[in-house]
Amino acid sequence: MSSGDGLVLVDAGVGPAGGEAAEWLGVAGRLPGLLGKVGVEVADVDAVVLTHVHLDHVGWASDGVQPAFPRAEYVVQRDEVEHVRGGSTYLKRIRPIEEAGQLRVVDGEIALRGMRLVPTPGHTPGHQSVVTDRAVLGGDVLVHPAQARWPELTYVYERDPAQAVTSRREVLAMAAAMGVPIAAAHPHAALSADAIPVASNGTGDEVCPPYKL
Repeated sequence: MSSGDGLVLVDAGVGPAGGEAAEWLGVAGRLPGLLGKVGVEVADVDAVVLTHVHLDHVGWASDGVQPAFPRAEYVVQRDEVEHVRGGSTYLKRIRPIEEAGQLRVVDGEIALRGMRLVPTPGHTPGHQSVVTDRAVLGGDVLVHPAQARWPELTYVYERDPAQAVTSRREVLAMAAAMGVPIAAAHPHAALSADAIPVASNGTGDEVCPPYKL
């Protein structure tokens, strides 16, 4: 997202071939190429907002040694950092950013470069959504279109399903009041007739799988 306040990237995708998320999903990420198609180089990015620290959202955040976006501040909720600290995703993707002095840890709702970062916990403890005047960038607050109609539907990788339901309802209400769409990260096909809610017993290093509710 580009504005007079700089260029902001929301989430950092699956990552390259051979990375953990790409191996799990069976497909490599395309973020650098997609940025190139719109004339954006990694050095142009002023901020990277991470909705949460799952592999498929931080795959291009760093290469395990240094941040991928050399000028950017990376903005993450404190609850999310503490949730993943010490885990493999933190060590491989977030610690290099922290050691480079580019990690900005925030607490709660804040204004950032013409937008708002709003905590939407449940999927993970520190999940956040990005609110702009054109859309709500919801990360994994919704992973399936059916949850827009039935926000009480939960799925396997929600750390706190009850809290996730509350966050979904709040995001849906906010987007409706603003008259803007919700841009979520995992648009899936319609539910089958036998889909049922499930509770989460996941760790901090999950990838959200396709077509699994």
